[in-house]
Amino acid sequence: MLVTGSWLQYKFRWIVVDIRSDSGRPCDESQINDRDRLVKYIWGKHASETPSVPLHYPLLAVLVIAASIAPTTWFLSRDLGYLIVAGVLCLIIAYGVLFTSVRLTIDPAFLVLLGGYWLGLVAHYYYFPHSELLQYILVTPIAVFGTVVILPQFVEGRRQTFTMGLTVLSVIVALIGVWILWQPGTIDSELPNSIGGEVMGLYAIRSTSVFHNPNTYGFFMMVGCLAALYTVVVRGGLVWIAALGICLLGLFMSEGDAALIGLGVGSIVVLAGRSQWLSFFGIGAGVVGLYGLIQVGHVPEVMETTLMSRVDRWVLSLERLALDPLWGIGFVDPGPEINGARGPHNSYIHVLLNTGVIAGSLYLGALAYAVGSGIRRRWTPWSGFILGTGAGTFAYMGFESLFLGGLTTSSIVLGLFIGLMLLTDPSSEERDSEPATAKYALVTSRAGRAFDSFRSSSDNRQAPPQPKTED
Repeated sequence: MLVTGSWLQYKFRWIVVDIRSDSGRPCDESQINDRDRLVKYIWGKHASETPSVPLHYPLLAVLVIAASIAPTTWFLSRDLGYLIVAGVLCLIIAYGVLFTSVRLTIDPAFLVLLGGYWLGLVAHYYYFPHSELLQYILVTPIAVFGTVVILPQFVEGRRQTFTMGLTVLSVIVALIGVWILWQPGTIDSELPNSIGGEVMGLYAIRSTSVFHNPNTYGFFMMVGCLAALYTVVVRGGLVWIAALGICLLGLFMSEGDAALIGLGVGSIVVLAGRSQWLSFFGIGAGVVGLYGLIQVGHVPEVMETTLMSRVDRWVLSLERLALDPLWGIGFVDPGPEINGARGPHNSYIHVLLNTGVIAGSLYLGALAYAVGSGIRRRWTPWSGFILGTGAGTFAYMGFESLFLGGLTTSSIVLGLFIGLMLLTDPSSEERDSEPATAKYALVTSRAGRAFDSFRSSSDNRQAPPQPKTED
């Protein structure tokens, strides 16, 4: 026995099962180490955390984000796009409820605040019925349940799988933007007019990719940049560094100023999650980038045009809100109410203008509570990514209008990261207690447990009675 054990030890010292050199001879340790180093150099190191959910769980979250592009794209009608993302989200919710064992609970304080906002919408519809408001009333509970309750638990169990999947999706969208720009006759086609325009007064390379609005494209690339940055920080690898560069190119080509601000805020927090010194590097890079934008004249131009027009809309919206602080203007077209402007272009003012001070304050309170929950989490690279992406989104919301409970890309991402901020950190025992296999997840799901219970009760009914024994 000792001889056999020594022989096996000797063989496994020099041989790895199923790994052989091109000549058919076993690879020695140096060859294996060289290959491992090459793989790590290209793809980065493996995740250090043990996955607690099957591989497809976080990819379902990426699928929902991909589907949310449909309402804001130029090659589909808005109504069809909403039907697509609503159908995908409902299927994911049904799958999560029936075929997984994820918790179906939500933070009570957040529920009270957001529930009060939703009741305010119902009261608003009772006094001032409007078709768009009715759609919000019906869609908001479904969207919040899917994005805040279900999807965050899909993501939490395989963090790097989610960020890598989101990075790959962002790279694909960015490359589509480059491809569209290179097509002959792009500017004269029926695509958005902004395609082919100048970016920051430098190059005529502006693109919207699959989106109709360059600001929405910029937001999507901002989230992709932060996901790629987190992946590079915790994993490394040339592939992910290149992906980060492509995402930055896509953001630059969108010329989304609000998204640039969000990236500047979010990247500092993401880097701080890894190391305080990295956050200093992020601050320095941001200062250098801002200096460059000032020198090329982009910052003065934005301040004189876009920013001042935004400020005018904010003032007009607040003046109109002061006339009816209880109910606001409702969900009618805000243009006639604020001198023809297309809306406040500020998510915080917009919700107050639409729903009034009471319901709007409850909504804003729910967002603030989620941020506080994210800050209270144990500080890790992952919590830095969650809070950084959330901070970038909230900064973006200061210049664009989006709502929690909607079905567009920005609303879906907002709900997902609010849900991640509300999640409590799982203990190591909880993460390692269950094997991360699809079969085990199905067996322990609600449908699986119900089937086992039904089968057990059926077997008990069919079992013959045991004969009584006489003493």
